Amino acid sequence: MLSVIMTCAAIILVGLMVRSSRSVHADLKCGDAPMHFDDGLVVTWAGPAPEEARVKLGNGGIFERVEEVTGTGIPAGYPEKYLENLRTSEVFNASMAWTPDELVRWQERHGIEMEPEAMSVFGSYLDNGHRIFMTLVDHPNVSDPGSFVACSLVLQRAVIVYNGRRQDLFLRSYFHSARTDSSEYVNFVPGGSVHYSFKTDSVWFPLELTRLISEPASYVELDIVTPEEFDEGLLPAPFSAQTSGPVLLGDVKYQVRRASAAFRVGADQSAAIPDFRMAMS
Repeated sequence: MLSVIMTCAAIILVGLMVRSSRSVHADLKCGDAPMHFDDGLVVTWAGPAPEEARVKLGNGGIFERVEEVTGTGIPAGYPEKYLENLRTSEVFNASMAWTPDELVRWQERHGIEMEPEAMSVFGSYLDNGHRIFMTLVDHPNVSDPGSFVACSLVLQRAVIVYNGRRQDLFLRSYFHSARTDSSEYVNFVPGGSVHYSFKTDSVWFPLELTRLISEPASYVELDIVTPEEFDEGLLPAPFSAQTSGPVLLGDVKYQVRRASAAFRVGADQSAAIPDFRMAMS
């Protein structure tokens, strides 16, 4: 999931945050209950990043260029309800945590109480040399924010540019926020992207938090950009190869191939989902 690490916020807002009065858990990478912030609502968003990653916010232009080759980022079979009245949101006020306590304090500051299962996954990432990126995301206005207690990343969308030594990961995830009984819900997606850049000897995308979402499934669409087209047999299960072709990024010609997967999750599923890793040699 993730891409998640940034340096500075696209905008700075000053306002009063109202803390939620009840316990909620951080669902996948987004906090469940929207909170008041300035003149609107926000949710928290957190996820792992490699320890040495440089992270910043981008404008999302790379998605437009790559999708000219691979097509829409919405996968086949994606439920229509996740596209209803899809809004564009801002991502802002980013921060980083190096310890579990820092993550807990930041979430508590924004009205979120971390549940043990979520903390176990975050703790595992921290123990294995990652940091935790944390930020706020605009939540569409709703009449009764307190009744919206389940926020999930239903589509994890990314462009990965990898040259054999370094990876640039551009993340744009799709949020679905709902009442407990799903009688009302909203959908939103950041207009830009989160950009990680780090050294690595394999292609990587964080997925372990996926099992915590409350929706029945989470979809993952990765456009993997490499100097030469890679063998689809390198993809880890359950990913399958889709459209491929040449793409020009700046003055450099690359090859892009889409990798797709759908993970069945929800309340009855607790099996671990490993991170996406693909060795290119």
